[in-house]
Amino acid sequence: MPDGEMREILVHGGPDEAFDRAVVFARRMAESFGARLHVLYTVGEPLSAGWTAEVSAVRLPEVHDAMATEAQERLASLIPLEDQERLGVEFVLRTGPAAEELVRYTTEEKVDLAIVQLRSDDDTGAAHALLEHGRCAVLVLR
Repeated sequence: MPDGEMREILVHGGPDEAFDRAVVFARRMAESFGARLHVLYTVGEPLSAGWTAEVSAVRLPEVHDAMATEAQERLASLIPLEDQERLGVEFVLRTGPAAEELVRYTTEEKVDLAIVQLRSDDDTGAAHALLEHGRCAVLVLR
């Protein structure tokens, strides 16, 4: 983050209302800094997100696509598509432990600021992982 610039802001979320509050906050931050907004939506275990255990491995790509569509629709209700385009919103859905995915993403995309909403012990772990292993500033919302 040369000269304190915030060009790439990441907000982490999952399927809950805390995600909504974090996205609204992150949008304001991105607009204030003229930054691009990354929305990283993580699901620790795909079948734990309301999907039935009867889904075969062959259908997991369909489940992933359905979760991504659902998350993007939720995001569109918070940030209209035209505003997403203006902000350069980059939406990504990843499956796996949130802490690992956040650290990996902030490194891959050279994120300047990661915003994490504390909702559970997993989020606390993700915030700690970013502080210990991430390469960006971290803002924790309660």
